Amino acid sequence: MPTNRSRILEALREVLDPELGVSIVELGLVKGIDVEGDTVRVHVDLTIEGCPLKQQIRQSVEAAVHKAAPEAKVEVTLGALSRAELDALRGKLGAQRSGAIGSQAPAPQNGGIDLLPKKVPHIIAVGSGKGGVGKSSVTAQLACALVREGHPCGILDADITGPSIARIFGATGRPEVREGETPLLIPMPTEAGVPILSMNLLVADEKAPVIWRGPLINGAIRQLYAQAAWEGLEYLLIDMPPGTGDATLTIYQSLPVDGALIVTTPQSLVGMIVAKSLGMAKALRVPVLGLVENFAYVQVPERKEPYYLFGALKGAEVAKEYGVPYWGALPIDPALAEACDAGTIQSIDAPVFRGFAQKLIAG
Repeated sequence: MPTNRSRILEALREVLDPELGVSIVELGLVKGIDVEGDTVRVHVDLTIEGCPLKQQIRQSVEAAVHKAAPEAKVEVTLGALSRAELDALRGKLGAQRSGAIGSQAPAPQNGGIDLLPKKVPHIIAVGSGKGGVGKSSVTAQLACALVREGHPCGILDADITGPSIARIFGATGRPEVREGETPLLIPMPTEAGVPILSMNLLVADEKAPVIWRGPLINGAIRQLYAQAAWEGLEYLLIDMPPGTGDATLTIYQSLPVDGALIVTTPQSLVGMIVAKSLGMAKALRVPVLGLVENFAYVQVPERKEPYYLFGALKGAEVAKEYGVPYWGALPIDPALAEACDAGTIQSIDAPVFRGFAQKLIAG
């Protein structure tokens, strides 16, 4: 029987977007079907540029076409939705709190967002009420300290629009994919012994801005966790996006987080900023494991006592007010800044982070 375009289209309705659980036809991702003799050419646009599941999507499309036309030669090309198309898709996705549309989508749970399965015994979110507080460097040093203490640890860089973990660890190239029934990204190994995944490792140009709206960012975060081989680690640290917005909500509701570490600075706004972060964690029932006060002081060689650039420290007082542990204050360290810029974070071994790691290990 000659290959028929309508038969191919019907077969492709069975192919679901791995993240949304919705038919790629219903989502409007199938942009072209060309049948020429025994050759079937299908063009599919991905929702996310550099999608880590593109190989899985390609294989699913090929399998669906072969099911409808067993003798056909199948050619699949992949592209990306335009910004206007992304906006239109966002409108559809916004209709359901679960972030999916259509009857094939999984039933919403946990306030509308499905909780993903546990892959690592201990998953710790490292967050902040605002950007620029050194959250990523704290995450990186804590991960290195856990590895030095003999506890395998990886980092998921969930700051999709401002990723920095790959640069801090000097990681370049693209993660490998473990083929199988469900292909999985292999977290990128680093010289520090800390495997990482970051959006910077999945896009063609790390300097290009990631201009995505909420549903696409949220989907990318879920994919970096669910579709990656994190198993085998003891700890997974999540470098959170700053603030209390949609992406933070997705992490707290979708990822099986065991607790959060909040990073802040000593400025007078710390009380208000920490209150927002602590309030969000409390509302979503995420235990706050500790508060770290970063950029707290400078140790000048000529002075025995530290010099407090921003005045008296406020972290311990704020932590006491909100009933969370105060882990301590960290200095401004030019050597740390140089190591982060050079991608040699493993060269920094601050004793205070050994103590932080031991706090985590002790539970």
